[in-house]
Amino acid sequence: MPATAGLTALMAKIQPLIDGGRLDNIVDVLSLVSDMTDLLDAAMVEKLARLFENATAATWTVSNAVRLAKAEVAAAPEPPGAYALIKLLNDPDTRKGVAVVLKTLNVIGRQL
Repeated sequence: MPATAGLTALMAKIQPLIDGGRLDNIVDVLSLVSDMTDLLDAAMVEKLARLFENATAATWTVSNAVRLAKAEVAAAPEPPGAYALIKLLNDPDTRKGVAVVLKTLNVIGRQL
């Protein structure tokens, strides 16, 4: 069977991949994608989606908090002094934030 123009053009495009051994890499990636497709059931996809959603929400919350805090500090005419920083510890919101950070470090320490 003679080669058609389309097949000849396709082989011309693929030949550099074959010569450089990169076609093997492409086949390996396709095999990996196929294996992952076989492994992912509905429960795994749902779990990964929930994990992604939680990570996105946490990132959004932290970035908003940092942006707001940065704006508040930048709006101040001068940097807060040591007394102002200590006074900030009396604020219930500050204490809640410090408690979250300390509790997070506590959990990480238990896991080590």
